[in-house]
Amino acid sequence: MTDNAPAFGVPPTLRELLCGAAPYGGSAHRDLFCYLAYTWSSLIIHDRRTLCEDVGASMPMIYLLEALWKACLRLRDRKADAWEPDFEVFQQSLAAVWLELGRLLDKRPAEDFEVDWHAGVSSPLDELNGRVTLHLAMLGDSVAIDAMPSLLWMYARRAQPGDGFVELHATAIGAELDDGSYRLRWTRGYDGLTDVLGQWRDRGMDAIATMALLARGQIRDAVVESVQARPEPVATLAKLRKQAAETEQAAPEPEGPGLVVLASVAHLPGNTKDGESKSTSSSSPRIEFAPIAGRRLPLVPVPDLARVQAVLAGEFPDAAGIIASILAPVAGRPYVRLPRLLLRGGPGTGKTRLARRLGEELGLDVTVYGCASVSDGSVIGTSRMWGTGRASVPLQAIKRAGSASVLVVLDEISRAGTRADNGRLTDGILALAEPETARAYHDPYLECATDLSAVSYIATANDTSGLDPALLSRFRVIDMPAPTVASLPVLARSLVAELRSERGLDARWLPDLTPDELAMIGEHWRGGSVRTLQALIECAVDGRLVGPAN
Repeated sequence: MTDNAPAFGVPPTLRELLCGAAPYGGSAHRDLFCYLAYTWSSLIIHDRRTLCEDVGASMPMIYLLEALWKACLRLRDRKADAWEPDFEVFQQSLAAVWLELGRLLDKRPAEDFEVDWHAGVSSPLDELNGRVTLHLAMLGDSVAIDAMPSLLWMYARRAQPGDGFVELHATAIGAELDDGSYRLRWTRGYDGLTDVLGQWRDRGMDAIATMALLARGQIRDAVVESVQARPEPVATLAKLRKQAAETEQAAPEPEGPGLVVLASVAHLPGNTKDGESKSTSSSSPRIEFAPIAGRRLPLVPVPDLARVQAVLAGEFPDAAGIIASILAPVAGRPYVRLPRLLLRGGPGTGKTRLARRLGEELGLDVTVYGCASVSDGSVIGTSRMWGTGRASVPLQAIKRAGSASVLVVLDEISRAGTRADNGRLTDGILALAEPETARAYHDPYLECATDLSAVSYIATANDTSGLDPALLSRFRVIDMPAPTVASLPVLARSLVAELRSERGLDARWLPDLTPDELAMIGEHWRGGSVRTLQALIECAVDGRLVGPAN
């Protein structure tokens, strides 16, 4: 940080911005311009030698800082005559610099960052990275919005009372509760910035106030109970024995993160108590869902993402880039929850297989729901007044898995029926995929609220031109690349492994394809559909049993 008098003003710190301070100058480019000038004054006079010393002689970092400086300067110089394309170019430049800056900073040894942070020393480059993350989130960048909870919790965990403690924790809690969603509520006088932090802070403050109110009620009840007359010894002993017996029958609470999906089934007709099932053959909803009622179901912890990336990139070599982008928002979360995704690509490109393998490698129980044959809205559940009443698809998946975090693959969503006589599938998915609704989704079969906030959704479609824009706005659309012939050996190994598992054989009885077999298949498959490649591989494998033609 320079000791000279600042030439362009003093910008607020990142902590102050996260606590609600306004960006310098009321816009992203003015705030970043001021921060760059205040932190690296050598940028003003184009003193590359001094800048090189300040960033540890990293030429890529110098190029990034100079590119960001020029992007801010270009928009700042236009002043009143700047028009919409100028702001779009600036945001694209900002996103490109942010991704590269994060990649360079990630190359540092982790212990260097942790030692500096615990010692109270914040690197200007880390502050710049967090600052750009915040500005991109306020400009509506979905990837930056997904990264904001980790940034907020990093500052909240180390905040001291009086140092933005309440504001940081409220904003971090609100961001987690809203799952990155926000309303277009513009900041006061800012150029194109949305006040996402203010919305999350209000949401977190409401949650904190509710928790405080409940805690006061529990304290009051405990005080009232303690001053009541002591019960008779015999009654107390009987009560303790009853509590001990119920404790022995109760299922053990999961270690690690958990979630109560269904609070109770006491409102449903029948005699079975919450969490206790006398029969599995009855169709009674009370008996059916009693095993998970009132119980804290486990949430799948985040596995080693580097291993997951390596395994999936080995199976889908042409999709390694999109796999990395899908896994990036999962890092730092307390449990596995994928952002809402829509894989778009031609028939046979492996969209459904990639979605299923993502869930399997992340440890999620996967339910593939075929949308092509669905002509109603039964995905959200159906009322018990009908003979075919059933719970929503996500709740059924949770019950089967015994876990609150599962993956539902909405396969071929673009081919679902469009008639609205009995409801449309896409309309039902709007409610399930909306974070606010999912936290207290009213299941028509159980007639009560259920918490489906930990469910992940991946949709697949050949084309999205006919889909409802409201549905598309809730999903991040990713184009699935078509497999190439260069990936044939890798794809063949993966498909033979699946065939081996499907037939219950080991590698001795079903070895990988030989070079001659790969060459023969390569003559008939020049890339494109994995489905076609799978059929050719099955023919080659089955041909081993038949032998050469006479």
